[in-house]
Amino acid sequence: MSQTLPPVHPAGEPSPESSADETSRGLIDRLAASPLARVGLLVAALGWLAYAQIWVFVFVMALVLCIFLHELGHYLVAKRNGMKVTEFFLGFGPRIWSFRRGETEYGIKLIWAGAYVRIVGMSNLEEVPPADEARCYRAQPFLRRVTAVLAGPAMNLALGLLLLFVVTAGFGRPSDSDWTVREITPGSAAEQAGIQPGDRIVSIDGQPVETFGDLVPEVQALGGSTANLGVERDGTVLPVTVDLGWSLNRTAAEALGMGPGVRITAVGGTPVATYDEVVAAVEAADGPVELTYDGPDGPATVTLLEAGQLPAEGAQGFLGVSQRTGTERVSPAAAVGDSFSQFGEIVVGSVQGMGRLFSPSGIGNLVEQVRTANDDPEVGTTRGVTAGGDPAPVASSGSQDTDRPLSILGIVNVGGQAGDEAGWAGVLSLLALVNIFLGLINLVPLLPFDGGHIAVACYEGVRSRIAGRPYRVDMAKLMPVTYVVFVVMVGLFVSTLYLDAVDPISIR
Repeated sequence: MSQTLPPVHPAGEPSPESSADETSRGLIDRLAASPLARVGLLVAALGWLAYAQIWVFVFVMALVLCIFLHELGHYLVAKRNGMKVTEFFLGFGPRIWSFRRGETEYGIKLIWAGAYVRIVGMSNLEEVPPADEARCYRAQPFLRRVTAVLAGPAMNLALGLLLLFVVTAGFGRPSDSDWTVREITPGSAAEQAGIQPGDRIVSIDGQPVETFGDLVPEVQALGGSTANLGVERDGTVLPVTVDLGWSLNRTAAEALGMGPGVRITAVGGTPVATYDEVVAAVEAADGPVELTYDGPDGPATVTLLEAGQLPAEGAQGFLGVSQRTGTERVSPAAAVGDSFSQFGEIVVGSVQGMGRLFSPSGIGNLVEQVRTANDDPEVGTTRGVTAGGDPAPVASSGSQDTDRPLSILGIVNVGGQAGDEAGWAGVLSLLALVNIFLGLINLVPLLPFDGGHIAVACYEGVRSRIAGRPYRVDMAKLMPVTYVVFVVMVGLFVSTLYLDAVDPISIR
């Protein structure tokens, strides 16, 4: 039996392997300690991103600018109000580069997932040198504290409104009457009928169709039947006969515990072609009945315990086309009105979306999405509004809910796609939405959000007025709530990051 022994080196003489390891570690240490090297690596990484995905690069830089402007709002108002600001950094984690000017250190850190401004004395838990006490946050009057905290979200909201105006005035507003077919769902009635991208449907069963919104309810009402379409192609209107598909609408799908877009194919083993046949077969059944349906992972079954679980109006027709909307130019004055209108709609939609997300059903839905996200890892989720249905996926995936929140990874992914699809108009529109949402979520009246500091300042103001002397909240008593909020936000960040990594959303 032979045995190979490691080479023996004289005492005190390092082996070649250990010498190489030490050299590598020394090089890494020198790079880490060199500000110039760190900046060079960052520039190289950004250069590679610009070369590989130019619109992703553009969106990332624009998003970083928006984050910077949020913190700049805090910084400028805090300094204006006489507070001492010791740090203003873009990013978190290890420091890449920084410099000091006056009493403030400015710089960049490794992880560009946010930014921060450090104002001295944000709470009674922070020890402040006696010389700085008069300039710390907690020593300032109510109005100065509130304006310093409010400046960040206000900057985002104002920037969102400005971007909406730039998009509307510079690129035009969507025109309901100027639309064409953008995409055909594979295997759909539209594909079988020969409808092509670029076509425009101008009539259905003799009824004129002016907008895509006019088409949707007509298709919904004719699910499972044959319809005669007038399809405009290259200036000529062609007659097209199509056998419309059908699927469960949101109401029926939720009643059965399914996702929208599911089609029932059999009741008790007997094939069915329309939703009316499904209802009739269920009502004729004696006792529980098994429903077979086409799910995201293929045919599946569910047991219906009673007929009442199936709504009478539970079907929607499905054609399988999504729209490409044209634009129309508007005057700057009209763009102002449109911008405020869009701003209001986004605010309402964002607030409603946050309410749904943090409701018990929303949290449960997110957990389910995470659980099933990797069921079909080869197919990403494509979102779009298809003619004749709720917002629905064009391609199936493990996670099909249209209210799915996005992580920073998902936002950047969608931003790159928006640039590819619509150029600057798409990128700026998405940035407007992101800024408005960031402004709103920062106004949530819970610590550590800006809104939590505003709520504390308001409470202190009321208590001070009642007591007739300055009152400050003991932040130690609020820390348990802050920890809970922090844990929830970390959980949301991790879960959405996982979803966006394994099941990325596509808007194409």
